[in-house]
Amino acid sequence: MNYSRIARATPLAVAVCAAAVTMSAPSASAEVVDVTVVPGLSGGPTTPYGAGCTYLVVARTATAAEPGVSIVDLNRASTFFLEETIWDTVNPYYVPPVVLGHAFSLWTPTAPGEHSLMGYQTSAGGPIETVTVNPGTPIGPGCLVAP
Repeated sequence: MNYSRIARATPLAVAVCAAAVTMSAPSASAEVVDVTVVPGLSGGPTTPYGAGCTYLVVARTATAAEPGVSIVDLNRASTFFLEETIWDTVNPYYVPPVVLGHAFSLWTPTAPGEHSLMGYQTSAGGPIETVTVNPGTPIGPGCLVAP
């Protein structure tokens, strides 16, 4: 009688274990499909971006649930406040989390000129958003951008 219970329960146990393994397996990384730099309250005659002012960068992924997305300035003339603080003090492998298909980062360009921002999840890279940055003066929540 015990063998018949084991024989009936074994397929169920195998199915439950297989389902648990399938659900806990990491999903394949989707690509970053878009990078946007939000100008915020900045203003200027030709460009809304000023050096020394902070902007929100949004990287959108193809799916809503992703492990993390890296956002970088290919020109390296900038800082990413939250990431650099966490990298230096807490976790050298930190990447911004993805929330409902979007990763966010605070970006401060430190020099005028062309800046190319890229969002990526793999070494293959991702989309690039290029913006022109002029000299700027931070004023409260915005930025006064020189022509």
